[in-house]
Amino acid sequence: MRQFVGLALAFILLPVILKVYPKVFKGKKAPLGPILLLTGLIIGAIGGLPFGTMGDSFVRVFTTFSTLQTLIVVVEIGVLGSILKKYGILERIVRALEQLIPSKKALIMILPGIMGMLPVPGGAFLSAPFVDQLGTELKMSGEQKSVVNLYFRHFAMFVLPYNTTILTIGSVMPELNIYSLIGLNLGFIAVLLGGAWFFYVRTAPDVKAEQSGSKGKALLDVLKYMSPIYMAMVFNVVFGFDMYISVFCCILLTFFLIGKDKSEYLQSAIAGFGVDTLLMLVGVYFMQNIVKNLDFVMSSVGTLLVGDSILTFILIVPLVGLAFGLSTGISMVPLGILLPFIAGMGLTGMTQTVYAFYILVWSFLGYYFSPFHLCQLLTVKAMGCSSGSVYKEHMKMMPVLSVAAIALFLAYRTIFG
Repeated sequence: MRQFVGLALAFILLPVILKVYPKVFKGKKAPLGPILLLTGLIIGAIGGLPFGTMGDSFVRVFTTFSTLQTLIVVVEIGVLGSILKKYGILERIVRALEQLIPSKKALIMILPGIMGMLPVPGGAFLSAPFVDQLGTELKMSGEQKSVVNLYFRHFAMFVLPYNTTILTIGSVMPELNIYSLIGLNLGFIAVLLGGAWFFYVRTAPDVKAEQSGSKGKALLDVLKYMSPIYMAMVFNVVFGFDMYISVFCCILLTFFLIGKDKSEYLQSAIAGFGVDTLLMLVGVYFMQNIVKNLDFVMSSVGTLLVGDSILTFILIVPLVGLAFGLSTGISMVPLGILLPFIAGMGLTGMTQTVYAFYILVWSFLGYYFSPFHLCQLLTVKAMGCSSGSVYKEHMKMMPVLSVAAIALFLAYRTIFG
């Protein structure tokens, strides 16, 4: 019982620390990595784990190959994003898209999506000015512009094999085919983007953009400057490179895209080492390893999840995903808690993938609607809205996405189960 007490106490304290820290330290952002490490220690200490077991849980973060590979990719993604930002690759893609697509109504959906695919820290803040300008021309309110920027940029979490959430699933369940998971994710993406279009974009006037220049050249520019993004999948799927090698090849590719002035290339690459993100992942994996060692918790929750009634699984996953996602604003926290149970259920092939899909979706929903969600905070600030008014817009989509998550899980389970 003390193991459940430790788990509950740690996650009651976690959102409190995240909220209080900026007030105590004069507006400084709470360091998620150290706080998650502390959370793991609290869980282990109250749960009665020996010090040696907790030490081993930390060491295994760096000695488990799948986890280590994920950490390497996260560092590489930060480097790649820094180079793309420094040399204006984003702006070049935007200019090319404006030449290709005459409809501003289409552009306001595509631009945040494109920027969401680029591994640039604070990407929501970068896409917000474009959405703000286009949305004003389309007579959208600040709240509508906010949710459009958020919904259309987050589909990338479900389709990019080097996105942190997909990497986390692959590290916990290395036998799972991540491209099969991405295929299942497409159904949820259709609901996510289709719903956002229906509620927020559909009724806007179809304003045409002024265009000049060659469409052929614009298309080539899009293909050229987006190559560091899609080539990672080509290197991984076609050539069979591990993801950390594939992303490294994309970093090398940027060297030939940035023009003649390469004097600050190395400096921008070094500046991209995402220490905060790396520490956050280390904290998540440490906490995940601690939870794995809580034998009573694992067996009790595992029994509920694999019980005879699928209804229990359908209910528990949303509860855990929303509770830990909303309270932390980090999708990896509920993923790190729930995925080990699925990994130990003895499921195989597509059945395992279907269950992982359901956990991913609810972990996303908890994170996405969290008041601690960084993209949400940055977007609301950029648009000059209040969080409360933006949440009123979210209320249109919340039930749609919740019902879609359950319906897709049941449909996939029937087809692939």
